[in-house]
Parts: sequence; structure tokens; C-alpha cells
Amino acid sequence: MINVGRFIDERPLSAFQIRTICLCALVIGLDGFDAQALGFVAPALAKDWHLARGALGPVFGASLFGVMIGSFLFGALADYFGRKWLVIAGVLVFAVGTLATCRATGVPDLLILRFVTGLGLGGVLPNAIALTGEYAPQRRRTLLIMLMFMTVSLGSAIGGFAAAKLIPAYGWQVVFVIGGALPLVVCPILIVWLPESLSMLALDARKNDQVGILLMRIDHSATVTADTRFTIVEESGKGFLLPQLFTNDRLVPTVLLWIMFFMNMLDIYFLNNWLPTLTHGVGLDVQAAIAIGVAFQIGGMLGTVALGLLIERLGFHRVLFMTYVAGFASIVTIGLAGASLPILVPAVFVAGVAVIGGQIGCNAYAARVYPTYIRATGIGWALGIGRLGSIIGVTLGGWMLAAQWTIPSLFQASAAPQLCSALVILGLTLFSMRRGVAASGDARANALSVTERT
Repeated sequence: MINVGRFIDERPLSAFQIRTICLCALVIGLDGFDAQALGFVAPALAKDWHLARGALGPVFGASLFGVMIGSFLFGALADYFGRKWLVIAGVLVFAVGTLATCRATGVPDLLILRFVTGLGLGGVLPNAIALTGEYAPQRRRTLLIMLMFMTVSLGSAIGGFAAAKLIPAYGWQVVFVIGGALPLVVCPILIVWLPESLSMLALDARKNDQVGILLMRIDHSATVTADTRFTIVEESGKGFLLPQLFTNDRLVPTVLLWIMFFMNMLDIYFLNNWLPTLTHGVGLDVQAAIAIGVAFQIGGMLGTVALGLLIERLGFHRVLFMTYVAGFASIVTIGLAGASLPILVPAVFVAGVAVIGGQIGCNAYAARVYPTYIRATGIGWALGIGRLGSIIGVTLGGWMLAAQWTIPSLFQASAAPQLCSALVILGLTLFSMRRGVAASGDARANALSVTERT
């Protein structure tokens, strides 16, 4: 009998595991490019189509509504049918939707196409996170998930550079051509090289041969025979999976995670989609406004590495609390900076560290909360609830712009969710402490009971 989790934890990272995590990172990077594409082309698109201020708000909302539905649907389906093929299906959907966007001729076209694109984008994220977590050893799981997810910001930053360089020469359509063509090229690679979840396969005794093949790819010296059986030390379940997010002491963490995802993703997508437009509105030219958006993504990338290392050393709760407090302060500062680049650029960079890095930390936290059999469902629903917040964030941004809110007021309002997330982290800390005390009490009671019996 081989315990799959222990098998992975007791060995150094193999080339096979690294390749699997890199494939997930590549998919997430393409996801980040396509998710942010509209935000970077928005100023040029609005000028080309002579759109009123805030007119693209419903389009941003339609995209994020698609992402929300995709997170709910693809995450739940993956816990029944496996991670690999749901990742590939998601990539195909957002590739086709993005490629078709370059043919849009008006806002109604964009609404439909960005919704379809969002379905694929939302379907990829929970499954890539789950796959990475399941192929990473416990001692490095948090850092590897965060590094993998960092490529969201890398993809978004590349999209910003591409937009700034190519739009003046080729028009806004070129960004969507690139964003659609690259995922189509990657799909055959995923079909050949992306493995299925080891933990999910180990839960099904009929798939022992597949588990054995994958374990020998991780460690070529492993001895696996036709009679070898595999297990994982995790609870398992049957039936409709969604209610099981609220059983076995998961009710409070699930609800608090949903609130934190909602608040933080409201901010991420408000800043992702409106930051170039808002900074353009205070006097920066289009290229400078796009560069400010890129600074936000770079802050997210570097912040992810720093926060991952800090979380491994200090734990999730302390690091994420301080991260959200810093996010609040930096977003308020952005609103007060105006067109002053010496203030604006550092403030945007810190906001990227806190808001994007903090959300990636939340993703890793969620992967730890849920066992294998409901991991994609748990992450998918947390991301889906978060997308509801992102829809509200971008839609409110459009409404507030149309209502002539001042730039400082817009950023002050968008800073408040960071404080809410900080309070949620405190709640999760108290719950973990209480559960830890209860678990210790149970362990002591069990020990006393054994002693009395002997």
C-alpha cells in the first residue's frame, strides 16, 4: 500500500512535477493576459468607437459574470470528471472568445463575446490551483501555488506592454488576436503533457494503473506492481458536493473565505479595469496610463514571491492581515496622488503587492482548507463568489464615473474592502485558535481515556 500524499512529501521535486506546475502557470498566465486585455485597450477602444465615459462598465461586468459562472460550473464538474480536461476545455473556450472579440463592431458584440470568454477564464483557475497543490509537496505547497498564480500578473503585465507598443501601430484588435492565438497553440501541449490529479485518481481503485505510472514518473526508482494499492489520508465523500463545503467544521471558514474573496476581488478588478482610464483622466497620456496599470501587475508579481516566503515563515493569518492594511493605505494614496508620478507609481506598486499578492495568498489558503474530493468545488465557489464582487466593482466603477465622482472619492471607496478583508483574517485567526484548542482538548481527553482503561 502506497500513501500518495506521503510519497510526494518525502521526495524532492522531480522534473515531472516541475513541468506540471509550469504548465499550470502557463495556462494561468494566458488567463491573466486575456482577462486584462479589455482593461488595457479600453482607452483606445472608447476613443475609436466614440464611447461616453463609463460606457464599457457593462462589458467589464459581462466578462466577470461569465468568469463567475465558469468558476462555479467548471470547479464542480472537475471534482466529478477530473482536472485535466476541464482545464483544456476552459482554455479552448477563452481562446475562441478572445479571438472573436477582435471582430466586434459595437458594445452589444462585446457583451456577448466577453461573457463567453469569461466562462473559460473562470473554469481554468480553480482546476490549475488544485492541480498545482496536489503535485506539490506539503513543505512547499503554499509557495508553489503562489508562484504558479503569479503568472496571472505576468500575463497581465505582458498584455499591458503589448497594448502600449502595438495599439498605436495596429489598432486595439491586435491585443485580442494575440490573446486568442496563443492559447490555441498551447492546447495540444496540454493534451500531451498535462497529467490528471494524482489524488483524484487514487480515490478510484479502478485507476490504480494510472496512479502507478504517474508515481514512477515522479520517482523512476519507485517499485510499483500490478498488485500495488494506493491511498490518500484525507476524508472522502459521495453525493452532491456543494453542501459538504459547510460540514465537518468548514461552515465558518467557507463563509469567511467567501467574504474575503468577494471584497478582495472587488478591488482587484476595479483597479485592473479602471486604473488606466482613471489615471488617464487626471492628465496622464495613454501610454503613461497603461504603464501605471503595468506597475500594478509588477507589484503583484514581486509581492507574490515575497508574501509566499513570508507565509511559509510566519503563517497565513499575520501576513495577510498586514497585507490588507497596506492595501487600504496604498489605494487611498493613489486617489490623492493625482498625476504626480513620484507618488503615484510607488502607491500603485504597493497596491499591486497587497491586492494581487493578497488574493493569491487567499487562493493558497483555500487550497489548504478543503480536502481533495471537494477541493476544486471549494476553490471554484470561493472564486465564483469573488467574481460576484468583481462584477460589482467594475460596474460600480462605471456608474461612479458616469455620476462624476471625483478621483479621490473613487479610490477612497475602493479602499474600504481592504479593511473588510483584514477583519475577516482576524475572524479566521480566532476560529483557528478556538478549533486548535478544542482539538488539543480532545486529544488530551482521548489520552486520559486510554490511560484509565490501561
